[in-house]
Amino acid sequence: MLVQAADPHFKDKITPFLATYCNGCHNATKAAGGLTLDAFQSEAHARRDRRTWESVQQAILTGEMPPRKKPQPSETEKAMFLAWTERLLAVDCGSPKDPGRVTLRRLNRAEYNNTIRDLCGVDFHPADDFPTDDVGYGFDNIGDVLSLQPILLEKYLAAADKILDQALVGAKLTPSKVQPFRTQPIQTTPRTAKVGIQGGGGKITFTTEGVAYLPKFNFPNDADYIIKLQAWGTKVGDSFPKVKLQIAEKDLQTFTIDAPESKPGTFEWRGKLPAAEVRVGYAFTNPYSDKASKLFRSLGVLKFEIEGPLNPQVSATAPVRKILTAFPKTDGEKVAAARKVLAEFAPKAFRRPVTPEEVARLVKLFEISSQQGDAYEDAIRLPLKAILASPHFLFRVEDDPKDPKAVRLIDEHELASRLSYFLWSTMPDAELFGLADRGQLRKPGVLEAQVRRMLKDPKSHALTENFAGQWLQLRSLRTLTPDKGYFPNWSEPIRVALIREAELFFENIVREDRSILEFLDADYSFLNEALGRYYGIANVSGSDFRKVKLPDHNRGGVITMGSTLTVTSNPTRTSPVKRGKWILENVLGTPPPPPAPDAPPFPPTDQIKGTVRQQLEQHRANPACATCHAKLDPLGLGLENFDAVGRWRTSENKLPVDASGVLPDGASFDGPATMKKVLLAKADLFRRCLAEKMLTYALGRGLEYYDKCVLDEVTTKLTKGQDRFSSLILAIVQSEPFQKRKGQRTE
Repeated sequence: MLVQAADPHFKDKITPFLATYCNGCHNATKAAGGLTLDAFQSEAHARRDRRTWESVQQAILTGEMPPRKKPQPSETEKAMFLAWTERLLAVDCGSPKDPGRVTLRRLNRAEYNNTIRDLCGVDFHPADDFPTDDVGYGFDNIGDVLSLQPILLEKYLAAADKILDQALVGAKLTPSKVQPFRTQPIQTTPRTAKVGIQGGGGKITFTTEGVAYLPKFNFPNDADYIIKLQAWGTKVGDSFPKVKLQIAEKDLQTFTIDAPESKPGTFEWRGKLPAAEVRVGYAFTNPYSDKASKLFRSLGVLKFEIEGPLNPQVSATAPVRKILTAFPKTDGEKVAAARKVLAEFAPKAFRRPVTPEEVARLVKLFEISSQQGDAYEDAIRLPLKAILASPHFLFRVEDDPKDPKAVRLIDEHELASRLSYFLWSTMPDAELFGLADRGQLRKPGVLEAQVRRMLKDPKSHALTENFAGQWLQLRSLRTLTPDKGYFPNWSEPIRVALIREAELFFENIVREDRSILEFLDADYSFLNEALGRYYGIANVSGSDFRKVKLPDHNRGGVITMGSTLTVTSNPTRTSPVKRGKWILENVLGTPPPPPAPDAPPFPPTDQIKGTVRQQLEQHRANPACATCHAKLDPLGLGLENFDAVGRWRTSENKLPVDASGVLPDGASFDGPATMKKVLLAKADLFRRCLAEKMLTYALGRGLEYYDKCVLDEVTTKLTKGQDRFSSLILAIVQSEPFQKRKGQRTE
């Protein structure tokens, strides 16, 4: 009945409005901008395609449509149409909100690496060998696209072995033995006879400064070791050769080699060393030549000998102590020790309390391995590997309500996990775990205090790497290759510097809790001498990056950063279309439709006559291109003073650069500085755009029409919070989609 009541209004008011002002371009034949409106016959039909009508509403509201050269609706007609779209798209924000449901999602590569670092205490990157994560809605932490290929299962098992190999170094007490190393495995620097080293005859002879070393020797436990050097030396001048014993390239002891070649001596060091795989070497430090006699002070090396471990102890290194929290003193204590280890490790890995039954199953794996004769340190690896390969570790598991249509408040361990993966891309730390265990995370003031603590923690750099890295496309910049023939100033150090500038700028806003509007325009950036010279900014010296006040407003903010300007260009020229598209998508939140399939291609750079602006004007003359380019081109052309690698310029092809533009709503500018003022006047659009992207990243799902109320709330809180970055994060963390979960998806 409601649909029938709405249809007369659609027929009498909406259909004529569309026919007069829209359908001439947006029909089944022309489909300007990929949009057709003439097929809609009723309000019920329109309601099934909310995204289309959201775009139409935005275009009419901002004055982008109809095009300025076309007939314009009166204020009364416009108000009528906007009132109808508002009713069509309305969501009752007074009723209980739909928090949506995130698809069970696995840890992406960054999250896996960071979680292994914090769980096991080993700082290497096993996930770098995994397949690349798919991207959805602009991010690679979206549950719907984080698929699980069969090869990834194999990678997880192999990674678990590598992780435990590194984490448990020194866990097993190794019997002592003597290991001799003669000249064949011993390496030297310098390596050639031309600089005084001669191999052969079972010896190495130094006549110049150098080092004889074993590239890697495994000290299996924290223990006492004896290291012996068999060598000889010739006294020339007033001294015998001196050598320094070096472990991991650090000096331990200096020996004077006063034994003759006819009767080599043995020089011994005894001491404690930690479990590690390191370089062991002897450095010849005092070469000398007598010009009169033409004799050289010489050092001859015949053999190294390493004995140990003596009086070994289980390694005191962080990874071992982090995992193996109990060691049996007798065989009868093995099972109890294993149970303690697994009962403490599993809750951290699963990011929730574990049941006695889960612990018992893990202990059973230990018993199976132990009964086969494996030592405690070997047997415990099997259940630890099972934990690292478990879905409860690899996936961020959240329980669903028993009623599929019900909504539940997620428990505090799930909340702690959502919070830590949002801000740190890793597991909760001990403080978050403790608050969740005690049920205190939602107590007044606690959650806000935790958010502020986490944003100041160094681990919040993950937000820079994984949110800003994708929002600002810094990841893409790592692989771009601008044409050096056109841009000879481009180099690898400049690429690195541009990325670092953007990262430091983002982190400064996060750590100092500054206004998000500084992303649009700021009077500072972070430069070193090389990047300052590249930008043409004087008085920046040294290789270290520091905060620098910019000389004018042509630069400042992410839009005019070299990283953004480069990643939105082509290898041989600027691309106003790409730059305009980036601003529409990432600043204003009004992405353009895809290009028409029959749109003519842009000519190659070497065939462009005049400027890119002139070429675009010809391109825009095609009616199939005009609608979209009216939105795209002015924003991109406003940045034409910057070349394709972000350097300032005033001319192109020997013609003056024209960076002026007029937006469809009539707003005008004459260059990047005034264009940024125009964008600041649209701050509400930017607030909503950034809130939408941050909420998408935080939830791990794309936003739906029923998230409109949440976005309204987040944007309102952000504005009331003086646009502080923390206001945005707190509003998201306190929102219902972040705090709750629905049993099934809303269709």
